[in-house]
Amino acid sequence: MILNPDVDPALFHDCQWLPIIDWNVKFFGAHIHRVKADWCMPEESHIGFEIALILEGRQETIMENNVYSVGEGDILIIPPGFKHVSQCVSPNGMYYFSSHFNVDDPLFRQEMIKSNQLFFPAGTETNTKLQKVVHSWIGMVQESGEYTTADRFRMQIALFELFGIFSQMISTGLEPRIAPSSVQYAKAIMEAIQSRFKPYREDESGEQAFRLEDVAASLGISSGYAQEVFRKVYGYSPRHYLSETKLHEAKVLIQQPNLPLNKVASLLGYSSLAHFSRQFKRWTGTSPLKYRQTLKPITDEQRIKI
Repeated sequence: MILNPDVDPALFHDCQWLPIIDWNVKFFGAHIHRVKADWCMPEESHIGFEIALILEGRQETIMENNVYSVGEGDILIIPPGFKHVSQCVSPNGMYYFSSHFNVDDPLFRQEMIKSNQLFFPAGTETNTKLQKVVHSWIGMVQESGEYTTADRFRMQIALFELFGIFSQMISTGLEPRIAPSSVQYAKAIMEAIQSRFKPYREDESGEQAFRLEDVAASLGISSGYAQEVFRKVYGYSPRHYLSETKLHEAKVLIQQPNLPLNKVASLLGYSSLAHFSRQFKRWTGTSPLKYRQTLKPITDEQRIKI
């Protein structure tokens, strides 16, 4: 609670307080997709969590040297930074739902990964709870027209319900193993990265270069220490976070068939399509054009975005 400095603290003696919560929660969107038997996604990783529900058919996902056979009604969670490859293994194709989201609370992220609870077969108690949330999103995808502010709040409410289920799965009452100062430094660095990467800009004037040295200096720490605390809190380097953020947005934009690729490049801050294409190929091993050709376009009715 924020108190006016002119108010006497004694007025609040013996008060019981709820904690201050300073989290950045992101819902990166969701989609439903019907694919053919030869559908396959190349190896990728994400800056946030992914939840996938198979509605029809079967998917095989290879993640961190583990193979998951995900059938109808099964749910798979893919944590941040986990490289994975997914493909349809059903002769008649597959129908699935996928959503991406994130929260920058380090303890939650650590415990989710540590718990190693990623696969939830149909019919299990946790799967039933998760499906309730996922189907609420699916119901919103099927609605026509523009999404209202009320719709967006409903999407976020469902996301917090999801976090509530996850929190019951993992250990509770744990003390953070990372110093609060390290968490604050890491959050400041992440916010600096986000402020320099602003897709969908109107001016298309080019991206302001991210320099960790400048951010570290503004915080009064060395660039080496900035690298160390960011990696300790989030599990990857600041540069990797920036690249993954760009890659995620690039894939979303490329799936919009009416958006020219040179426009995608400019929206992401690249000076030319050639520059963007070279970088995208370094990320994925394929060009933006070939990547677009391998994907079935996601229509407005199939996409949820906040």
